[in-house]
Amino acid sequence: MAQTILPLLLGALLAISSVSACIYKYGTSPDSLAAPHGGSHWDHGRNGEDWDGVDAAGKPWICMSGKRQSPINVPFSNVLDNTGSHVPSSLQTKWSYPVLVSNGSNIQVINNGHTIQVEWTSPWTGNAKIAVPANATDNTTVTSVLHMKPDARATYVTATPYQFHFHATSEHLLAGRYFPLELHIVHKVTGLPGCAKGCYTVTGILFELSDGADNSVLNSIWYNMPTREGEIKHLPKGAQIELGRLIPKTSERDYVTYEGSLTTPPCSEGLLWHVFTQPQKISRAQWSQYRAAVGLKDCTLKNATTTTTETTNTTETTNTTSSEHVHRHHRLHRHLLSEEATTSHPEDYTCEIVQYGSNFRVSQLTYGRTIKVARAI
Repeated sequence: MAQTILPLLLGALLAISSVSACIYKYGTSPDSLAAPHGGSHWDHGRNGEDWDGVDAAGKPWICMSGKRQSPINVPFSNVLDNTGSHVPSSLQTKWSYPVLVSNGSNIQVINNGHTIQVEWTSPWTGNAKIAVPANATDNTTVTSVLHMKPDARATYVTATPYQFHFHATSEHLLAGRYFPLELHIVHKVTGLPGCAKGCYTVTGILFELSDGADNSVLNSIWYNMPTREGEIKHLPKGAQIELGRLIPKTSERDYVTYEGSLTTPPCSEGLLWHVFTQPQKISRAQWSQYRAAVGLKDCTLKNATTTTTETTNTTETTNTTSSEHVHRHHRLHRHLLSEEATTSHPEDYTCEIVQYGSNFRVSQLTYGRTIKVARAI
């Protein structure tokens, strides 16, 4: 009886090997079209707790060693109020985001294997104005506003946005509370002597679930959201993104600001963060669509076949023990996986989203950093 069942069992195992279907986390799918960028590979599988690697130049990341890392758990507002940690109205950041309009080729929606990101190639006048000391020197940083006194003489530098992207769930917490989605608008600072090599600021907008209609500001992005890693789509001509509508009205514009880092490798520090404390709305359908775009995939190698010699050998079962057959099967499976890694290409795979995913980094320790709240003017 055993001699009859064993060939059938091994045949089934070989059939599974020949299909070569596996579940892949977001950022690891073999059908990815993303170009390699060098340095260590990373994904959000452990939410940033395993980011120990190097960039393309071999420089180590500081994700695990930095003391000014982002995101953070933003304290209760009354905690900041009680400590007097306020940004005076004269030093508060000012945002201006006109409508982004597509000409059919200037606005890209990118699934880069880490997030869904929006970039534009045509000039855009969106900006944030950030207060710095009037007598700025080469040592003045974009985070200087955190330490300026209310009566300090100030001037404003311009921070120009060059991309925005999303995280699910939120990366920042408000008093320990997570949100379904967070938007990051990344800006480069100009007009500051110490920023010749680059200074950056990020504005974070949180979203909470709504049982109502979709958020119309997101619609043009969501309608063109790629689900394949490395894929780029262009917004159709005439499509608009009214990013300014996601910024709270001046009378409701409370935000928390602090010195932090990029929330992805290499986790560079020295960024000025703004996180609005009033969340925007996102529908359940939009949240589900985003989590599918960063979801787990079941990928199958097309036309995978076993080698003739191994297939022939596994039929010789009469005088071979069960353990030997299992060992032979695993050896064959390793051989097939090795062959895939060296000879397959993205178009060789068929991939299907089978589970919602996420792409957020867990909250980081503050190490006594200055965290301030700006109350609506």
